[in-house]
Amino acid sequence: MTTTLKPIRSLRPTLDTLFHIDYEWWNKGDRDLRLYLRSHLCADHRAQLAEADLEGDMIDWIDPNTAEVKRTDALVLLMCTHCVHQADFIGEHTSIVDAAFRVFLTNDNQPLASHQLAQQINRDAETILRTIGGKQVYQGIRPILG
Repeated sequence: MTTTLKPIRSLRPTLDTLFHIDYEWWNKGDRDLRLYLRSHLCADHRAQLAEADLEGDMIDWIDPNTAEVKRTDALVLLMCTHCVHQADFIGEHTSIVDAAFRVFLTNDNQPLASHQLAQQINRDAETILRTIGGKQVYQGIRPILG
């Protein structure tokens, strides 16, 4: 009796694979999420908050669309309400990884596929997929496989 082995289906991400920020990745090893978050603030806020101690500052925020009160990270809220509106928040010189991270930060980490990210950061979807869909994990951006 001979058995035929079926090929194992690849788990490689595709253009339709959803990605998100895996915050558990940040909790492992010697990574400083707070420092990285600060690097995404606009220049004015980076200067204003350079000496501030914003370690895990959570504030109550009222969602203007739903009137729901949410506990929100102060740095992320600052990015979502001010920095995101600056012309260079996601500019042509922003790296793909930083641009994708900023999109996930400002969309409440809602999963997106490479082609959706491409529309938001004005980059080629294939290039985005090659960058964030490989074996190396950049800034916690990982595919949702399964």
